[in-house]
Amino acid sequence: MARDREQQKGDLLVLAPTGEDATVIARVLSSRSFDTRIVASLTEVCELLRNEEGLSVSGLVVTEEALEGEAAVLIKCLEDQAAWSDLPTCVLIVAGNPDSAAVRWRFFEALGNVTLLARPLTVEALLSAARGLLRARARQLQTKRHLDELKAAALMLEQRVAQRTEELMAVEQTLRQAQKMEAIGQLTGGIAHDFNNLLQVISSNMELIKVRIRQGRMVEIERHAQSATEATQRAAALTHRLLAFSRRQTLDPKPVDANQLVSDMLELLQRTLGPSISVNTAFAHDLHLALCDPPQLENVVLNLCINARDAMPEGGELRLMTENSKLRGRATVLHDLPEGDYVVLSVTDTGCGMTPEIAAKAFDPFFTTKPIGQGTGLGLSMVYGFTRQSGGKVTIDSRVGAGTTVSIYLPKLEGDDFPVAIKSQAPTAPLVASPKTVLVIDDESAVRTLCAEVLREAGYNVIEAGDGLAGLSLLESNLHFDMLVTDIGMPGINGREMADRARRTRPELRVLYITGYAEKAAFPNGNVDPGSHLLTKPFAIQDLLARVEQIIAAEKS
Repeated sequence: MARDREQQKGDLLVLAPTGEDATVIARVLSSRSFDTRIVASLTEVCELLRNEEGLSVSGLVVTEEALEGEAAVLIKCLEDQAAWSDLPTCVLIVAGNPDSAAVRWRFFEALGNVTLLARPLTVEALLSAARGLLRARARQLQTKRHLDELKAAALMLEQRVAQRTEELMAVEQTLRQAQKMEAIGQLTGGIAHDFNNLLQVISSNMELIKVRIRQGRMVEIERHAQSATEATQRAAALTHRLLAFSRRQTLDPKPVDANQLVSDMLELLQRTLGPSISVNTAFAHDLHLALCDPPQLENVVLNLCINARDAMPEGGELRLMTENSKLRGRATVLHDLPEGDYVVLSVTDTGCGMTPEIAAKAFDPFFTTKPIGQGTGLGLSMVYGFTRQSGGKVTIDSRVGAGTTVSIYLPKLEGDDFPVAIKSQAPTAPLVASPKTVLVIDDESAVRTLCAEVLREAGYNVIEAGDGLAGLSLLESNLHFDMLVTDIGMPGINGREMADRARRTRPELRVLYITGYAEKAAFPNGNVDPGSHLLTKPFAIQDLLARVEQIIAAEKS
């Protein structure tokens, strides 16, 4: 009996609504140290079972008359028990009652964990049934403890996994930061190396020009000036490629027929590649128009072809191919591009190819396998930046000894609101026939003064301003201006914001932006506004004059 008592963790409920049955049953059980509790209805039984998962209940002793009309209530309540609980129930039946037998069996089939005990019954029969209820409940509580232990272990495991995941993410973040710093170190080191060389060439030539002037050897000045100019152009190309890689160059996207663009470049490409390399094309006949910056696309094609030439020192075949591509579903994930139609331009060579390790680094800035002095390592990184900024991507497929294919994906032009642009041509710039007034704004006084001097010598009336606020004040005055030449990044307000505000009163204002770096704040999508033009620093004097004349001539027409 003591053992049974130790197993009891809750009350034995007694439900016997007729006469003194409940009192008698409870007294007998209590006399044997069973904790009992008399309940008035099945509803009360259900309330106790719902409270704290029924831990306060060890079992139920119920007379069959108490089930009349309320059996469904108890069945529903038992169906809603916790997973570990199956309340042991002892039903006290009246032997030989055919009506009660039918109810009894329906109840038994519905519940399962029920003991039937016929009345009248002996004390020992009642105590034996009570002990059975307690043992059954004790096993259920043991199951609950095991479940709780499993839940606790699962929670602990989940916490450890979360902690470990957090630690791994921290390590990964540290690794990414280290890789980022390594890349920045490689980038800045490459920039410093190349620019120092170029600055050395420019500085030395300028010093020699001064010496030759003092010596009176004027005939040699042009040679030194040309050398300095070429170094300046190489420096400009280097910065342009860096901006392209970082996707910070300002683009002027137009509809482009890639078939026509490549066709127009074939003569140039054949001269560049040399007689040992044959150039073949495979153009799609129904090729979509692409939307991108035409001169930049020409530069990309030329870079890819030069890389292909360098991979075929003994000669070989170069193949230029175009096709349409429709990316949907899984393909968009694989290419990391939005769903849509794309124009694909591929350059394939029969050269030496690359190992997977080298191909994985091919787009890294300043990474090159060429000998020192034969490559900057910025060609493919520029291609990567241009395609990404244009809404596309570039892929590389290479096998050692089998050649390389580089494919660029460019978004298809949606709509036909643009005239097709195939190649950009820089017009020559004659001196102006009648004076035009140009407002020049740049916070760098040396640049502003040089631009103004060049334009004045070409016959323009020039007014200067040192920053955006001063320029805006002039534009909001009654002075007449035929066009505006302005830097973009300036203190106060940038050139883009100044031009936008000026156009509120001068809607037809023609603008030429001159900049070495177009901040994203000025051009969030990386593209110049319609009606505006861009000239990237450093630029040649003739390029500035040509663009100004072109813009003014367009205004006349």
